[in-house]
Amino acid sequence: MALRMVGLSRAGDGRWFARKGIPEDVREEYQRLYGVKREAHLKLPADTPRHEATARLGEWVADVETRIATLRAQRNGEGQPLTKLNAIALAGRWYNWFIKQHEADPGKPGYWRGLGEQLVWGVIRPEAPDSYEEDRKTDPHWNWRREPEAREAVRPLIAEEARVATFLASEGKALNPTAYALFVDAVSDNILPAFTLLERRANGDYSRDETPDSFPVFNAGPVRASGVGCWELFEAYVHSVKPAPTTVTRWRAVFHAMQQQFAEVGADGISEDAAREWIHGLITEERQASTVREVWLSASRTVFAWARVHKRIRQNPFKEVKVDVPRKVQKREDGRSFTTEEALTILKASLTYQKPTTPTERTRRWVPWVCAYSGARSGEITQLRGADIEERDGFYVMKITPEAGTTKTGQARIVPLHEHLVAQGFIEMVRQVGKGALFFNDKTPQKTSSDPLKPSRPRSATARAHLGTWVRELGVDDPDISPNHSWRHLFKRIGDEIGMSERINDAITGHAPPNEARKYGPPKVATMAEALKKFPRYKLD
Repeated sequence: MALRMVGLSRAGDGRWFARKGIPEDVREEYQRLYGVKREAHLKLPADTPRHEATARLGEWVADVETRIATLRAQRNGEGQPLTKLNAIALAGRWYNWFIKQHEADPGKPGYWRGLGEQLVWGVIRPEAPDSYEEDRKTDPHWNWRREPEAREAVRPLIAEEARVATFLASEGKALNPTAYALFVDAVSDNILPAFTLLERRANGDYSRDETPDSFPVFNAGPVRASGVGCWELFEAYVHSVKPAPTTVTRWRAVFHAMQQQFAEVGADGISEDAAREWIHGLITEERQASTVREVWLSASRTVFAWARVHKRIRQNPFKEVKVDVPRKVQKREDGRSFTTEEALTILKASLTYQKPTTPTERTRRWVPWVCAYSGARSGEITQLRGADIEERDGFYVMKITPEAGTTKTGQARIVPLHEHLVAQGFIEMVRQVGKGALFFNDKTPQKTSSDPLKPSRPRSATARAHLGTWVRELGVDDPDISPNHSWRHLFKRIGDEIGMSERINDAITGHAPPNEARKYGPPKVATMAEALKKFPRYKLD
């Protein structure tokens, strides 16, 4: 049976259009990635000249067919792998190809300048992590943009703007998922220079471009990964163990980076020396040794240990790897807790929102005060619902429960509300809001991910991050403290000073009992409420 060619037609209003069917065997994946399932459509304005419309049709068909071929190749394990060096070299070919597409007739300079600004501020900047939002001084050069999480988020938009599918079709290449990610990331690092050069060309500057000289030569030699991949191990671990979504989100970056680093040898081909070299190489000025030990090494060791037990790999190369963390010099007398001045600065600023009407205003008005009087984790408070606040035996309590969102221990606890919160009108605010979320908008449905490997970010986490940014903008910007978590340290310190027992303090703040004896039931709520009466009020005058 002959294949039906894709034709270019004109609608009644003069617009050009074309349709191409998506084969049944790739429809589900094509829809997930590109938003259409049965048929891809091309639509062009009526004033597009025929020769340009024909050229655009050819490019579009190449895009669709490359997508289909790549999906099949990836599904069948036939996609071409790439070393990181070859990915950069291939990006060099892309750079020359992209410039050639536009150099002869680059159009207006403002077009390319606008694309560059949209890339920086509309695509890359929104993916900044919470840590950057909370303290932007720690990363003035945006090194976070090369972290795996940010890379993954911008990859689809970069691929579309850079016309990656058309380029790969012109090269006759279908890449496997790891190679494709490496290649698009390399393109991402060079697309802004491409826009800048085309802006120069549009201004009439055709002087020599030195960027192509920086790319290595592409080595077409064979590359073969052996056995199961690192990302495949992580995927299997997530499906089997079902760790908390926050753990999955935090560890994704680890295994994306690991997959790229060890793409050629696979998970079972990583030696202990290679694992140690990679882990130690992760320590930079931007990434502290403590982060590498507590996140990167911990994630690697845990997943590989699970894979070893389940006979997916022969050894755990991370088992004996160690990371030495230098003792941090303590420059602050108050340690990681707020000073009195810092605490009062935040609390005074919160009182400027006397009649908060939006979730953001309610967050700024109430979350610092609730954290100050409970030592709770800020994320536990931003996920509170009106239904979680209730009256018991003459005093008010808040239920910090996994039903509202994640808790570090995975267990619910009841925490009495300090009388000063009630006196300020916290209960009246709760009654006005109702049973739903207190500090974010839950009236509109949130698009949630069904992929366990890419859990949706809770709105409460966004509220917490925005609160941290606001606190930094108030001038509480010492990098040695957290703009939200330092309330927890301050509560613990004041609790000690007033003689609150460790058992009561731990029960209120949600710290796990330190020994078996302390695990035999938490103190009664009435006992905690009585202890909180001795916790002094913050005086702002």
